Amino acid sequence: MLREIFSSNALTMSPVQVNAFSVRNTLSSKTGRRCLFLDRDGVVNSSPGTGYVTRSNEFSLNAGIGELLRTAHTAGWLSIIVSSQRCVAKGLLDVKALGSIHRSMQIDLMDQYGSNFDAIYVYTGEPGTESWEKPKPGMIEQACRDYDINPSSSLLVGDQDRDIEMAKNAGIGQTVRVLIETENRSNMVAADQTVYSIPEMVAAVQQLLRGSADDGD
Repeated sequence: MLREIFSSNALTMSPVQVNAFSVRNTLSSKTGRRCLFLDRDGVVNSSPGTGYVTRSNEFSLNAGIGELLRTAHTAGWLSIIVSSQRCVAKGLLDVKALGSIHRSMQIDLMDQYGSNFDAIYVYTGEPGTESWEKPKPGMIEQACRDYDINPSSSLLVGDQDRDIEMAKNAGIGQTVRVLIETENRSNMVAADQTVYSIPEMVAAVQQLLRGSADDGD
């Protein structure tokens, strides 16, 4: 069962399920699960630059993401998006439209790769949701509670300082930074590993995931 959790639900201790789309039952009695956390724009899909993705036809999945999710699940890892989408608070789209974008992505991933995201956590920028704003660890902490995730055994991939800082604040064990020089992003927060393209990121993270399986962690 995909759980799409928006920061507007962070006002309660137990976020409700919003725009749920049944794809897979990932909940387990086993505690301390490992998770691959991924930022969305610029990692999962092509960066919209200084703007936002507000329609499904503007969403372009990055090459290799489907294979990466399949590798993660084969290795026994969860895969969860943690994304900032202030466009909701700015009135550029509503939660329903954002959910539609994500459902289309999930369907396409499952159809093409037989694998998709286990959950999607979104900070929308609405009043009262500040604990989910990056680089605060709120989104990751909520995901860890919901899915019995051990942050120190988990991995985050992001393309901005706030992503890496959020991971560090949440106690995530490993971080990978996608630094595409043409985007002129700040690079002040050091990640454990820095890569310079999406294909390089996919290869590096697949190696880490497969290595964890070989080590029996």
